[in-house]
Amino acid sequence: MLYYLTAIGLIAHTLFWGAGLALFWSPRAWRPCWWALAPALGQALQSAVVWAGAHSALAGTNVYAWWSELLPLALLGAALLRESGAVRRMFRSVLAAGGVVILMLTAGWLLVSPLRMASRDMTTVSLGSCDQADYAAGARVFQEFSRQDRTGFLGLPEVTKVRSADYFFDFWLRLNHFTPSALLAHNASIFGYRHYQLVGVSAVVLLVLNLPLVLLFARVTLKLRGIFLLGVVLLYALSPLQTYAAYNGALAQIYATQGIALLTLTLVAAGRAFAARRSGLVYWPLLVAAFWLLAGSYNFILLVCLTPAGAWLLAQAWTLRSGRIFARVVPLTLSALAACALFSWGRFNGLAERFSLFAEYNFGWVVPLTTPEGWTGLLRDRELHALPFFWRTSLSGLVVTGWLVGVIHWWRRERSTAWLAIALVVPVLAGWGWLAWESQTRANASYDGYKLLAVFLPGIVVAICGWLGGGIVQSRRGQRLAGAILLLLLAANLGIMQEFRARMQAPPLRVDRPLRDLERLELDPEIHSLNMLVDDYWGRIWANAFLLRLPQYFTIHTYEGRLNTPLKGEWNLSDSLLHSVPLSPEDYRALNLRFHLERAAAPGLVQVRFADGWYGEEKDGPKRWRWSGGSGRISLVNPGDVPLRIQLRLLVRSFHPQDLTVRLDGHVVATQSLNGSSQMVMFKSLLLPPGAAILTLAGDATSPGGKDNRLLAFALYGLELRALALEP
Repeated sequence: MLYYLTAIGLIAHTLFWGAGLALFWSPRAWRPCWWALAPALGQALQSAVVWAGAHSALAGTNVYAWWSELLPLALLGAALLRESGAVRRMFRSVLAAGGVVILMLTAGWLLVSPLRMASRDMTTVSLGSCDQADYAAGARVFQEFSRQDRTGFLGLPEVTKVRSADYFFDFWLRLNHFTPSALLAHNASIFGYRHYQLVGVSAVVLLVLNLPLVLLFARVTLKLRGIFLLGVVLLYALSPLQTYAAYNGALAQIYATQGIALLTLTLVAAGRAFAARRSGLVYWPLLVAAFWLLAGSYNFILLVCLTPAGAWLLAQAWTLRSGRIFARVVPLTLSALAACALFSWGRFNGLAERFSLFAEYNFGWVVPLTTPEGWTGLLRDRELHALPFFWRTSLSGLVVTGWLVGVIHWWRRERSTAWLAIALVVPVLAGWGWLAWESQTRANASYDGYKLLAVFLPGIVVAICGWLGGGIVQSRRGQRLAGAILLLLLAANLGIMQEFRARMQAPPLRVDRPLRDLERLELDPEIHSLNMLVDDYWGRIWANAFLLRLPQYFTIHTYEGRLNTPLKGEWNLSDSLLHSVPLSPEDYRALNLRFHLERAAAPGLVQVRFADGWYGEEKDGPKRWRWSGGSGRISLVNPGDVPLRIQLRLLVRSFHPQDLTVRLDGHVVATQSLNGSSQMVMFKSLLLPPGAAILTLAGDATSPGGKDNRLLAFALYGLELRALALEP
C-alpha cells in the first residue's frame, strides 16, 4: 500500500506545483485542459526552486523544501482569485478529464504493483541499469549539502573532477542530469524519505504524468478525438520502449520526453496562431518551461529537440511561399531559449564538455534496433528484440501504410496537418537510420538510437496511429475495423508489459538491507576514509551514494565524477567472497554477509583476488558463490618482508563427491575430501612467503548436462585467510 500512496502523493504534489502556472499560462483554447500542462510546469518550477537553492548557502532541500511550498500555494491562490468562478471551472475541468484519469490509474497500477511485490519497504530496484544509483547520489547532494560544503567525498577533486567541474556538487549543476536528482531531493524532503527510496517509483510516476500532455498533444496537433484518442494515449502508456526506460530508471530521458512534447506542441500552436494572424506570445512561457526541462535533464538534446517542429515550420514556409511564420516563431523561440539560458547558464556553456565526454566514453549498452512495428509496441519480448523477419517486415509495412493513409487523408483536407504528420516521423527516422548504420562499427550507437526514438515517441505514436482517430475512418464498419486494430495493438503491448511486470517482481538489481547497512559507516568515529574495492558495479555506485560524508578512492573509473586514483583510504570496503583477516581482530570488520572492511595498513593483511579458472558470481537471495571450472586460481600478495603463517578456511560445495587439492605456487599443501554438500574446510597452517603467490584450488570438473555447457568442479561460497603470529 505504501508504494501506491507514495505514487499518488508524488502525482498530487507535482500537480499542486504546476496548477497555478497552468491556470495562469494556459492559452484560452487550452483552458479546459489546464491539468494537462500542470505536470510539466510543476516539474519545471520545482526544479527551478532547487536550482536557486543549490546556488545559495542553504544546506540542501531538507532546510528549505517546506518553505518553498508557499510558492506554488501562492500561485494557485492568485490564479483562482484572478477570475470569479475560477474554482468552479477548475473542478469542472478536472471532472471532465475522467478518461485520462482512468488511463493514469490503469498505467500507474500496472507499473507500480511489481515494485510493491518486489519489496515491502520503499526502496529502488532496476531492470539492469545502474543509473538509479547515480541519480540517488545527486539527490543526496541536493538534499543534505550546500554548494560550499567540502565534507568527505564532496571535497575530493582528485576523484570527482570532470572537465571544468572540480567538485561533485558542481558536477551535478554543470554536466550531469540535474533535474532528476533535484526533484528526487525535493520530494524526499517533503515526503520524509531518504535518497534511495524514491528513485524507482519516481520513474514510473513520471511516465504516468506524461499521459495528460500526450493527450493534449494528440488533440491539438493531429486533432484526434473520442475513444480512439484515449486508445492512442493508452498505447503510448503501455509502450515497451517507455516501460523499458521506467524500469531502468531513465529519469532524465522521461523528463526529456515531456519537454520535447511540450516544446513541439507549443511551437505548432504558435505557428498556427501566427499563420492565422493572431498573436503567439501567449505560448512564450510554455516554451521557457519546455527549454528548462530539457536543459536540466538532457541538456545535450537541445541540439535536436526542435527537429520535428522546425521541419514542420520549414514545410509551412515553403507551402505558403512566405517566411512570415518562420520570422515570427524563430524570435519567440530564441527569446525563450535565451531566458532559460540566462537563469541556468551553466547548463548551456557546459554543452561542449558534455559532447567531448560522449566522444571519450562510449555510454550505454547494446539495445536492439526497433523498426516501425516496434514503435507501436509490436516486439518479441521485454528486451526489445524484434519479431521474426517475416512478421517484422510485414507488420512494419502495415504500420507505414497506416501512417501514409493518414498523411494522404490530411493532405486532401488540410496540408498543414499532413506536413505535421510527416515532420513528427521522418526527421527522427533519418536520425535513427544514421545511428543504426553507425551501430555496425560502434555497438552503443544502438543505445543512442533507442534514446532518440524514446524522447520523440509521443509524436511518433500519435503520427503513425493518428489515422485511427483523426476522422479518417467514418463508416461504422471502418470504425469497427479500426477499433479491432487498436485493440490488437494494445493487447500486444500489454503482453510485453506482463513480461516486464513478472521480471520486476523479482528484479535483478535492488537496494537491499546489506546495501543500506553501509549508512552506519558514516556514523562510525573510527572510519575516516575508504578504498572502494566493491566488485559489484551496482553495489559500488550505491555504496558511494550512502557514504558521501567519507572520502572514497576507486581502483577503476567507476562512473562520471568517480575517477580512479591511488588508494589513499584508511579502510578497504569489499564485497568479495575472499576475506583476509589481519593479525589484530580490530583491523577487520564484517559488516554483514555481503560487505566487510579491512584496515589497509594492518599488519598481516594479504591482498587476495580471484584470478583465472572461475565462472561469474551467482546468487540466490543472500547466498553468493562462484563455480570453479576444475582449477580455480587466486592471487595472493604478502606485502610484508617476512613469511606469514595463515589459516585457510573454505566454504565449498562440490558438484559430486571428490578430493579438493590445495596448491601454493604449484606445490600441493593440502587435500580434503568433499561429499557433494555444502561444507566448511579448514587448513590450519600454511606459510605464505613475501610477495606475490598463486593459490590453486583444484578438483575434477564434469558437465552438469542440459542447457548448461560448462564444466563444474566445486562452488566457492567464501574463503578466509586469517593471519597467525609466527611461532617462536
